[in-house]
Amino acid sequence: MQNSRHVVLARQPQGQPVPADFAVQARTLPDLPAGRVRVEVLYATANPGSRNRLSGQASYARGMALGETMEGPAVGRIVQSRNPDFQAGELVSGPFGWAEHVQVSGRGLRRVPADTPSVSAWAGILSIPGLTGYFGLRDTGAAKAGETVLISSAAGPVGATAGQIARLMGCRVIGIASGAQKLRWLREVAGFDAVVDRAGAATADDLAARIAAAAPDGVDLYFDNVGGPLLDAAIANLRLKGRIVISGQISDYNTAPEQRYGTRRVDSFISKRLRMEGLVVFDFADRFDEATTAMTGWIRDGRLKFKEHIVDGLEALPALFCAQMRGEIFGRALARLAS
Repeated sequence: MQNSRHVVLARQPQGQPVPADFAVQARTLPDLPAGRVRVEVLYATANPGSRNRLSGQASYARGMALGETMEGPAVGRIVQSRNPDFQAGELVSGPFGWAEHVQVSGRGLRRVPADTPSVSAWAGILSIPGLTGYFGLRDTGAAKAGETVLISSAAGPVGATAGQIARLMGCRVIGIASGAQKLRWLREVAGFDAVVDRAGAATADDLAARIAAAAPDGVDLYFDNVGGPLLDAAIANLRLKGRIVISGQISDYNTAPEQRYGTRRVDSFISKRLRMEGLVVFDFADRFDEATTAMTGWIRDGRLKFKEHIVDGLEALPALFCAQMRGEIFGRALARLAS
């Protein structure tokens, strides 16, 4: 038997989530069945992409039920194994969610190399956010050397990864973010060629003018994590046969479907012959090892940077998630549950 605490969905958020939408529950895990492993979670993540599911809506995954453990990528250590493919003591990443201990099959587990440059990175840049940036930029977006790439929420873990990979591919990269700290990090640490401050821009036209100043010759590829008026602002600056990758729509996550902004520039898809494609990173699951091997090498040689915001304790996760949804977190939002 193993005692464990879990954070569950206590009620469906109405608009902006608040910590009271979640609850901590104590559980006793049963004896470990054959074929499964028991994992002590080291780092759990507050993942903004799960917001839609908290209202019971299905997206690329089903809506969450009340009382269900919050899901999300995590990294942990196997403390007991009854699966011949895994041994106690191994570090693994997987969808462990907001829990101190979990019992899972080997399906979906990825071994964390013993010489990894960062264990926490396997819940961040070497997990879903980084993989999303990698495949969204290279495969869905089909970025090419010499192109201009524009990225929204560029200081977030997905955008920052996508932008740096675009630079490695020989693209000119422009990042959109808010606030001096994030903009400075994008220029001085992540190496973006130009940045656009979206703070204080009242309309899509205001945003479009700021983008045009940074990209006077237009944009070939827009990697979108935000949606809303920012998407229209980017469309206004796309070149002929420009492409859009829809990775996330964080501006709409706290809005009822009938109140969401959408796009007002559909005519541009005709006049400019634009293409827009949605991105679900799990479509590339059979190539995850390819991506983590490449990104680990870039991290080791200093060409791929990442930023984390780490708090301590399982009980800190609800407030961390809510702060992230308010745009107050800079870096991958993680809770350290054990060491």
